[in-house]
Amino acid sequence: MPVPILIGAGSGLISAALFTSAATATALAGVLFYLAPLPICLAGLGWGGVAALLSAVTGTVMIGAVLGPATAAVFAISIAAPTALLTYLALLSRPALTPQGQQVAALEWYPPGRIVGWAALIAGLLAGLLVLFLGYDQETYRDSIRGILNHSALKEIDRDGTLFTDDTIAKISTMLARTLPAAFAIVWLAIALFNLWMAGLIVDASGRARRPWPDLHSLELPNAFLVIFAGALAASFLPGLPGLLATGLAGALLFAYLLQGLAVLHVYSQGVPARALLLAIVYLGILLLGWVAIIVAILGLAEPLLGLRQRADRGASPPNNDGTI
Repeated sequence: MPVPILIGAGSGLISAALFTSAATATALAGVLFYLAPLPICLAGLGWGGVAALLSAVTGTVMIGAVLGPATAAVFAISIAAPTALLTYLALLSRPALTPQGQQVAALEWYPPGRIVGWAALIAGLLAGLLVLFLGYDQETYRDSIRGILNHSALKEIDRDGTLFTDDTIAKISTMLARTLPAAFAIVWLAIALFNLWMAGLIVDASGRARRPWPDLHSLELPNAFLVIFAGALAASFLPGLPGLLATGLAGALLFAYLLQGLAVLHVYSQGVPARALLLAIVYLGILLLGWVAIIVAILGLAEPLLGLRQRADRGASPPNNDGTI
């Protein structure tokens, strides 16, 4: 039996096991659940798109046999299919062209910025599906969230009902109803890209990588995503379900531009004294303070106009033989 088939089937079983670990309700199970896409990424980046596809199918079939078709559908839509697609995109390549349009032996691989952009679109789509699953109108959607809160661990914490009253639950559900699509999209996008990045590191270290390690400092989303983000951001202020559906896409693209802003900071801070400390402060600020993340995302949005990375590269380039810079 060909090795990619064996790898694909085995990694699919592992991915299914990681996904079903959430049923044990332990802290370690939560971590393992977030790593469910990793085996599919490893199979694809190390053994090709067929292995990734087989891994996704095997994991879906196994979960369907153990937990039922509904859970299998959730796994297929939220993890298996998107991960296999992103892995497929990462393996796309074409012959590189010279400025004169002639083909050379080197390959031009699918840019990381486009992969991040596609992942953001998928995250926005999944957030929209989550909203529609909870309710086809705003009132039903809010009531669904309120029902989830009423049956959550909050009631176990406050058994006498003095802290989480019906009025408090209603206020929390109203707040969650507005922020859930963006929060879900951002978390899903972070998990998907982290697993893809981790799988790339592993297969690169093992010598199994099918594409060379990309220059993540040059990460750049296509300019079309600026228009998509502007439209989604404007639509997020609409009342009712249209605004909620747009909120998920806007949140996902904001996170994508946050990553582009971080790439800009990594390049532009080269040669700056205490660079490591500066970057550590930025990352810590992103984790603890929301406004820091927004500033970095704005930097990513403005990069096509500012061209900070190009300026940094020109400043770091050595002088030519004729004395010009």
